[in-house]
Amino acid sequence: MNAQPHTDQRFRDETTLLRLVEHLSFAAADAAKAPSAADLEDNRPLLNSVAMELIQAQEAANQLSDAFISEIPDLPWPQLRGLRNIIVHEYDAIDADELYRTVTVDVPHLIELLQPIVDDIE
Repeated sequence: MNAQPHTDQRFRDETTLLRLVEHLSFAAADAAKAPSAADLEDNRPLLNSVAMELIQAQEAANQLSDAFISEIPDLPWPQLRGLRNIIVHEYDAIDADELYRTVTVDVPHLIELLQPIVDDIE
């Protein structure tokens, strides 16, 4: 069975936003397993999981249309869309403190801002 791409941009944006929030939620849940940035850094599989979930969230953010993003102007889209570059291109130099702060402080705030939109979709 050949799946045809959906032609409705709104549908694509909404399903992409759902994936973005899912990846942010997984990153936050994984980071919550580490009581501190040092513990996250010492647990390489957990660090990799958090980093990969954030990369996936960033990839989803990059797939959202500019029109959809303009409907939610209060989010830090440039930072969210650029997060992957820091993780992928400077992997050995990831600042565990910054990653931990981002995923334990910024990510829950992003989820909180996005949740009403997600609730309207589902």
